[in-house]
Order: sequence, then structure tokens, then C-alpha cells
Amino acid sequence: MFGFGESIAVVTGVLTTLKSLNETLATIKESGAHAGSLANLLGQYDEVQQKIQEVEKSKAGVLSVKESMQVQIAKRQAETFHQQLKDAMLMSGQAHQYNEIIKRIEDSKVAHERAVRELKQAKAKRKRQLKEFATYTFIAFVTWCLVMAVIYVYLKL
Repeated sequence: MFGFGESIAVVTGVLTTLKSLNETLATIKESGAHAGSLANLLGQYDEVQQKIQEVEKSKAGVLSVKESMQVQIAKRQAETFHQQLKDAMLMSGQAHQYNEIIKRIEDSKVAHERAVRELKQAKAKRKRQLKEFATYTFIAFVTWCLVMAVIYVYLKL
């Protein structure tokens, strides 16, 4: 109803992807950190982050409690995965590559947070404008009724 099931499916997909990424990271750690594999995982992590951001952006301020909790759980799992991946990349001597990729991800997060904040402000502004419009329409209607009543009374006298 109203597209809410769609965001639940996306968040569920994100949680599944995070579980898969954690398993892949554990396998890479056990077999020895391969540079390409870790960079690939970081790219997949970025995709997960973007999906979480899309859900927040498209449903800004209208998520149900259950959906909000799922998004929060996905964010927390993504943070945990990020820390584990960071440790693995730093131990394998890929600090420079890690820092470059994370800088791009952080820039994306900042832009996302700004966009979500602007969406929420725009929704609040629209709501306020609709309320003002309704108030002014009601005042105009009452004024019109009073004028009509005065004209009616004047014509009857």
C-alpha cells in the first residue's frame, strides 16, 4: 500500500547483501587479503550504502516504525562491516586505496544527508502552505457569508 512494501523489500535485500559481504570478508581474511577482492567488497559496500540512502530519501519522514527499525539495523550492520573491511584493507597495506574510496563515499553521504534534510524541509513547507491556504479559504468563505447576510438584511429592510 502506497509503495511501503517496496522499501521493506529493498531493506531486506540490503540486509541479505550485508550478510553475504560479511561472509565474503571472512573468507578473504582466512585465505589472505587479496587486494582486488577487498576493493571489490568496498565497491559493494558503497552500493549497499546507496540503497539505504535511496530508501531514506524516497521515504523521508513516512517510514513506519518497522521500516525505520529495519533501516537502522541495516545502517548499523553496514557500519560494522565497514570497520571490519577497513581493518582488513589496512592490514593488507591498502591504506591509500581505502582512503580514496572512503572519501568518495563520505562525500556521497554528505550530499545524501543534505538532500534528505531539504526534502523534509520542503514537505514541512508544503504542509504549512496547505494549512495557510485552508485557513485563508475559510476566512474568505466566512467573510463572503457575512457580506451576503448583510446584503440580505439590507434588502429586507
